[in-house]
Amino acid sequence: MSPIQSYQQALYYLLPELLLCATILVTCLWNLFFPKLKEWTPILSIMGLVMAFGLTLSQFYRPRAVMFEGLFTVDSLTLTFSLIAVFVGMMVVMISMGYEHHFGKHRGEFYAVLLTATVSTMLLSGATNLILLFVALETLSICCVLLAGFSKFDVKSGEASLKYLLSTAAVTATLLYGLSFLYGLTGSTMYSMIAEKLGMIYLPPYALIKVFVLILVMSAIGFKLSMVPFHMWTPDVYEGAPTPVTAFLSIGSKAGGFVVALRLLLVVFGKATADWSVVLAALAILSMIMGNLIALSQKSFKRMLAYSSIAHVGYMLIGLIAANNVGLSTMVFYIIVYGFMNLGAFAGAVLFSNETGSDNIDDFDGYIRKRPYKALLLSLCLINLAGLPIPPAGFIGKLLIFGAGLGITTNFNGLSLGWLLVGIALLTSIPAVYYYTRVVIKMIVREPSPVVAALPERPAYLASPQEPITAALAVSVLALFACGTTGVSPVIRMSEWAVQPLVSATAEHATPQFGIDVNKVE
Repeated sequence: MSPIQSYQQALYYLLPELLLCATILVTCLWNLFFPKLKEWTPILSIMGLVMAFGLTLSQFYRPRAVMFEGLFTVDSLTLTFSLIAVFVGMMVVMISMGYEHHFGKHRGEFYAVLLTATVSTMLLSGATNLILLFVALETLSICCVLLAGFSKFDVKSGEASLKYLLSTAAVTATLLYGLSFLYGLTGSTMYSMIAEKLGMIYLPPYALIKVFVLILVMSAIGFKLSMVPFHMWTPDVYEGAPTPVTAFLSIGSKAGGFVVALRLLLVVFGKATADWSVVLAALAILSMIMGNLIALSQKSFKRMLAYSSIAHVGYMLIGLIAANNVGLSTMVFYIIVYGFMNLGAFAGAVLFSNETGSDNIDDFDGYIRKRPYKALLLSLCLINLAGLPIPPAGFIGKLLIFGAGLGITTNFNGLSLGWLLVGIALLTSIPAVYYYTRVVIKMIVREPSPVVAALPERPAYLASPQEPITAALAVSVLALFACGTTGVSPVIRMSEWAVQPLVSATAEHATPQFGIDVNKVE
């Protein structure tokens, strides 16, 4: 294949990312040239995201493509997490349409930064080179810092942005330090070459350095996923950031963190599974225990969701620790279902806070009396987050991931690591049922709080249209019903297909001379 043909092939595989880059330019310039048509900015953003979603879907089941000498790989894992990132972007834009009056005249910039974060997550999904990994991860982090502080006149938003900036700066230094060791040990920035050369390191001094590098890399992954003890930024940033941004941080940003964890731990450090699986198991146990217990005492709805997200990461890590086809595919299934549940929860939070100005859980009392449909839809999302089978999507997700955990064969003096993880997950799910259903009971059973009692009988126009947020909440609930009924098998099949490069082809790495190699079919 000639260099020109290779370049054309590469452009085809990068069409979704290029289309979103063009959309970013349009959203940046739209408010400048058409200030009277600023309400079209989110619509243009959604149009770009929908087209990118369609282009990504069109690449499904095509040959695996390794581009630019291994810098970027388009495979089933890349496409699946790109779809997740684009869908989350669409939903967050819909939620933001009813919240954008908080951003003043900077609406166009908000959507441009949000789309940039989405593109960064897509590039992170296919990064198979340390250089692209670092560039994409830092772009995503900078976008998240900007988004967290976008409510310029809100002190909590500024505080959230500063805390996230300081935290991510420290973790960036740690990650870069670890990546420099990887390059020094192997002389390469490509995942395939690093994995091959790390597998040949057995001498004690170098083996010790390899463990040290693994700890540095895992600390960066732990920060991105909000694992305990790297979670300290999470509650303050979740509470202070604009609620649509919090929704993106809880799902879109975490999706990027998970795909980094999958590729680094299973591809680069795959032969050292025994070294990282035990450490990851300890972090998962701490995340499940602390996340659920601390969430019990929260008064803020967003802080409760922040701590619960830490606990859910602990559940997801069980699939990664299993490190087999069943564990990894159920983890991807859980990520997809969790995304629908959490997006719906944050959409409900925006609807409530827009009308009441409150984030206090006690103020949800009697919400169903004034807004029955919204309260019912939000309740379904919270019940699924608790793992109750109404509808059964969240319940199935937990059931599958716990079943995968029971297949973990690692033992300590006769104690099975899998049984230990699943046992703790089941025990810590009990407080989760309490604090999620507490909000549901407040909305449905209790008498209206003063805040809810003051609401008008019909929703009023609140400086921004509220219909897109309601649509996002309804889409989330419909997706949950689909994932819990007729859509279970298709989503599970897609999850199994997504992790094929990790479980069946990690030993085969392409090293094309230029552009793109499409000779390897999954």
